[in-house]
Amino acid sequence: MKKSEKKKLHSLVREFVMLRDKRCLKCGKSDRLHASHIYPRGKYPKMQFNLENVKALCVGCHLYWWHKHPIDAREWAEKTLGKALLSRLKKQANTINKEPWNYKDIKHEIEQKIMEYE
Repeated sequence: MKKSEKKKLHSLVREFVMLRDKRCLKCGKSDRLHASHIYPRGKYPKMQFNLENVKALCVGCHLYWWHKHPIDAREWAEKTLGKALLSRLKKQANTINKEPWNYKDIKHEIEQKIMEYE
């Protein structure tokens, strides 16, 4: 997948998360929101376009809480997002998937989800 295609998909993921969550799920602020990955896209690249793996956090909660206090963040995620979701994501993150990405399919899927929230 081309760099420009990945950039477009990341933009669509962010757009979807902002429409879905509308505010920081930790503190409730609605400005300076980040699309924060539960399973980091650097370590788990196949999870980066998984919409369930992304949540909205404000810049402060994302950079100064989520990344700095992983034990508290995990406990919060279990309580707020649910153990079932985290279990499903863990299974997906630990599954070896060598299938190449199909840009058009991923883009179409995310655009469909965006339309559901508009």
